[in-house]
Amino acid sequence: MTAARSPAVLAEGIGFTEGPLITRDGRLLVVALSRGLVVEIDLQRGGVRGTVEVGGGPNGLAETDDGAVWVAQNAGAVTSSRSSRPTRPGLQRIVGGTVLDLPVPGTRAPNDLVVGPDGRLWFTDPGPPGDTDHGRLLALDPATGESETLLDEQDFPNGLAFDRDTATLWLAHTEEERIRRHRWEDGRLRPLDTGPRLPDGGPDGLALDARGLLYAAAPAADAVFVYTPSGELHERLDLGERTFPTNVCLAGEQLVVTAARGGRVLVVPAVAG
Repeated sequence: MTAARSPAVLAEGIGFTEGPLITRDGRLLVVALSRGLVVEIDLQRGGVRGTVEVGGGPNGLAETDDGAVWVAQNAGAVTSSRSSRPTRPGLQRIVGGTVLDLPVPGTRAPNDLVVGPDGRLWFTDPGPPGDTDHGRLLALDPATGESETLLDEQDFPNGLAFDRDTATLWLAHTEEERIRRHRWEDGRLRPLDTGPRLPDGGPDGLALDARGLLYAAAPAADAVFVYTPSGELHERLDLGERTFPTNVCLAGEQLVVTAARGGRVLVVPAVAG
């Protein structure tokens, strides 16, 4: 099923947008990857409410239980940045506008991240453009700063999301144009199946709603593909124009989409039950 959506524009012209996050206190944050910024967007009226300079190339965002916002930082390996703030590849922690850099040894271009079922920050590191066939999935303990490689030799691992049972991981592989599934149990990550292949282009950012529907941003298709919990294609959300959607998150009954073309943040109704 294909549905054409006419998105509302919450912001535009703010740089290469990525990493949307709804915080526990209801704020909408995105990154301006090309400007080294984390940007707060007014979810109700639109427009920019504030920014935090993190430098380099910020990408994915996640929030831990203590209210800290975490950033996957590629340090400019993916795109040049207008920011002069020095960074190194790894993660960053933001509390009250203060940025703490946590370089992770061996990482090349951290991309997206999520809080895992073990309380660690799971993040993908596909590497810079042209060298993404040896990507990794890692987990970092926010208390100790220690990191562990969970998957190695992965072809462009990108967006990731845990299912409602908090043990099934959906992992986007952009070059394969596929989303794979894994199971976290007994301290090990086990492959479940090859998962769905997108009908058009490769997947980028992922998000799950309360019913277990999986939303996958597909930049080359200018669309968001929606899958059932079993991995069947449920709906294709065409955004109606060239948008280059990079990532998605749920805000109640709305779907927030970062659209890099035009430096926009869009919102459309989420898929009905």
